[in-house]
Order: sequence, then structure tokens, then C-alpha cells
Amino acid sequence: MPFLAGSVGFCRFQIVGGSPKRLDDALLDKLRAHVIGADKAARGDGVEVGWVGGRHILDRDFDDEKNVILDCLHFGMRIDVARAPADLVRAYFEQELAALRKEDPNGRVNARMRREARDSAKKRVDREIKEGRYHRMKQIPVLMDSRTDTLYVGATQNAIHERLYNLFKETFGKRLEPLTAGTAAYVTAERLGRLRALESMQPSVFVKRPDRDDLNEVYWTAHDSTSRDYLGNEFLLWLWHHLSEVTDTLTLSDKTEVAVMIARQMTLECPWAQSGKETITADSPPNLPEARRAVQSGKLPRRAGLTISRQGSQYDLTLAPETLAVSGGALPKPDRDEENPRAAVEERVEQVRHLAETVDLLFALFLEKRLASDWSAELHRIVSWLRKGE
Repeated sequence: MPFLAGSVGFCRFQIVGGSPKRLDDALLDKLRAHVIGADKAARGDGVEVGWVGGRHILDRDFDDEKNVILDCLHFGMRIDVARAPADLVRAYFEQELAALRKEDPNGRVNARMRREARDSAKKRVDREIKEGRYHRMKQIPVLMDSRTDTLYVGATQNAIHERLYNLFKETFGKRLEPLTAGTAAYVTAERLGRLRALESMQPSVFVKRPDRDDLNEVYWTAHDSTSRDYLGNEFLLWLWHHLSEVTDTLTLSDKTEVAVMIARQMTLECPWAQSGKETITADSPPNLPEARRAVQSGKLPRRAGLTISRQGSQYDLTLAPETLAVSGGALPKPDRDEENPRAAVEERVEQVRHLAETVDLLFALFLEKRLASDWSAELHRIVSWLRKGE
């Protein structure tokens, strides 16, 4: 139960059209209808997907007391894979082929033998799968926040997200959209009346590209001309500069203050795909000379460890800036009340919300500066800072 205990990691999705507001037994019936094992139809890829109760990988029960926490619904998605190892399938094929070869007077192998051996090997594997062999199960925690119409999902892999999209639509009749740096930028731009500025925006030139002065693109988002997810990378570089040259305490739009430190690790990569990726592990990576040399060569942050303190709560996490995905998130330990254990669970859910809100407010602070008409002045300050000590 990573959302309710231990470290947290999640991506977030907007529930298009709004999430269900009545978290009652009728809603739980929708989960029960799509519980793992309910779909007995054979799948060509040997994968079965369904919901679980969330307590553990074999939990197939849903009830108000367990699954409804405040105005959130906590449950899990389970992915079952029944697939024999490729080396074993090949071994079965070779065994069947060897047996057929012995039956041939000349001991020669022909196309018919290969076809028969392949079919026999497949039947053998299918039979063993039905017996329960080669069965792997994985549970992904899910938290549906009806207050913000947000789905928190404890997995970052696109392959898992594709399974989630289909299952969620089948269950709730709702579509999911990833909440990324780019989608957050469009929300902020609309609020500020700066949509046109965002749509015409190009990646900032912190360091000139050595082979093409007229081109500045970020290869990991270049496949989608509408994507503004590279703003997440710019955010981490802006934050690095701000913490180094201005202050480590920032005032957010809600008038609260947040103290930030880049800690533990940082991964940087060349946006032009002309050099490799560099991961720096240290108590304070930005203070190391190799980190500075990396950004001076044009590399952008693609992952960073952060320590964030706001409103009396401190969080340690690793942030993937393009997707705003959190991993390894350490939350404050909730107060334990033996007479009211439910309170600790509810506090934990509020902490997850508060962490996500803090990340969003911090990113929005950068977006307001990035979308402002005087961004060029801020960019000049960052470029001048980068050039120090070259």
C-alpha cells in the first residue's frame, strides 16, 4: 500500500469530465465488475488486467471502510502475465524437432517438421500455463481524488499506463489525460491569459548549440510539436540558479513559503543528443564541479532529488520534470493514535495531496516567470551565471 505506507511514487492523470463524486457502494460495484479474474476471455498477449482491493496483491474485496478515505478512493490495478521464458519455448521446440528428426529415415529436417515442432511446443507451453506455471502478478496502487478530479498512479511506465487507460474507461466511462509539465503550462497560461505566448514558445537557449546556431530543440519532446514538457527541464535549471544566486526560500502564489534544496542525485542529458547522460550522486550535486560543467556544455536536468519544506511538512523526493512524476517520496510520519488508527490513514492521504500541491505551486511560480514578457531578462541572468568560471 505505497500511498498509505512507506515511500511514495506516482504519476498523475486528469479525469476528463470529472471524477465520480459519490463514493458509495454503487461506485464500488463498478470496481467489482472489473476485478482481476472477472474477464475470462483469452488475451493474445497472455496479459490479464483488473482491479484489486489495494491491501495486497490477492485482495479482491471492496468496501467503504477500506477503500473510501476522506473524499478519495484507494484501490489497486493488478497485471497478471502468463508467459513462458523465450529460452524455454525454444528448448521445447528443439526437443520436439529432435524427436521428429529421429522418425525420419534420412534424419533430415523439413518445413513440415518445423511447423509441427512449433505447434507441439506451443501446446506444451499453453498446457503448463493453464496449470499455473509462468504466472507473474504485479499490483499498481491507485488513488482517485474526487476533490481535484485527479488519479494518482504508482507507476511511471507507459506500457502500464496504456493498460490503465483502457481499464479505467471500461469501468468508469471516463478518459484519462496525463498531467505533465506541458499540460500544467497550458493551464497556467490560460489562467494568465498567455496561451498565445505559450503556443508560439520555443525552448530557451541557455547554451548555444555548437553545430546549429539557428536550431534549439529538445530531442525528447521534438516528436510532438505541441508538447511543452521541456519546460520541466527548464524549471529545474531555473530552480538551481535561484537557489544558488538568490535564496532557498520562495513565496508561492498562495502566500505560503517553501524552502527547497537539490539533494542526493541529479541526472543531466544533452537536449541535442550529441553527448551522453550524466548522473551525479552526492549530498549536494549542484555544488560539484562536474555538475556545473555538464550544464555549461548544454545539458539539461532530467531528474533531481529535492528536499522541500512547506507549512511545517518536509518531503524528500526525486522529481522527473517532464512528467512531474515523483519517486522515492519520503513523507512525514503521521501521529499514531491507537484509539483512532483511521486518523493516520487520512493524514497520509492529505500528505500525498499536500506534496503534489507543493510541487505544482513551485512549478507554477516558474511558469509565471517563463510566460512573462520579461523572461529574456531572467534568461540573461541564468546564462551569465552559467558562464561564470568557464
